[in-house]
Amino acid sequence: MATGKKKVIVYTDWIEQFKDLTDDEAGKLIKHFFAYINDLNPQSDRFTELLFNPIKATLKRDLKTWESKQKINIENGKKGGRPKKEETQKNPKNPNGLLKTHDNPKKGVSVSVSVNDSNNINTNIVESIDFDQLLSFINSTFGRGFKVVNDKVKKKYKALFKQGYNKEQIKDAILNASKNDYHKQTNYQYCTLEFFSRPETIDKYSSLAKIDSSNLTIEQQILKNYKA
Repeated sequence: MATGKKKVIVYTDWIEQFKDLTDDEAGKLIKHFFAYINDLNPQSDRFTELLFNPIKATLKRDLKTWESKQKINIENGKKGGRPKKEETQKNPKNPNGLLKTHDNPKKGVSVSVSVNDSNNINTNIVESIDFDQLLSFINSTFGRGFKVVNDKVKKKYKALFKQGYNKEQIKDAILNASKNDYHKQTNYQYCTLEFFSRPETIDKYSSLAKIDSSNLTIEQQILKNYKA
């Protein structure tokens, strides 16, 4: 934990890390969790460390977000508070500064472009995913028998794409996890649809890079998404 940070976010989907554990195993994991967030550098058995890895990845990502916000707050404080927005919108038909293209159902592309006060363009390319194919792929890869992908999990995959992850990374993570000794030993019980909707899972198991859209033009990003 960073200096001055007194709380962490606990995610409901962490139940997947606990639900099949014995009380003794769960107790070791939660004690390891609290020791970690209090900078006590805990050392646990291999099983506990493996269970904690996805949680640790999420904690590290949240810490980076928190540190980034702290830097912004410090800079704003030096300037006397949050800067006021300037009136730069010149299009009366688009008062919110938000431009959208219509979705193309054949390609599954959704593009939103927001123009901020400094005239920078922030573009999000959102991939579509065939959840029936994903369901079939996970079932065949791990010998599972999942029947449906619920709406909550679908939203998590869509959020995954908005963060810059893509279908190839998900596929790569699934294949790599299927070769992992730990998952083999546990008969792939943790390899669920929800498990592969987590950013920390893709970061851990996929060797492919995230999509970096920051240096591409809108046209290049659209073409890149069409090819995915």
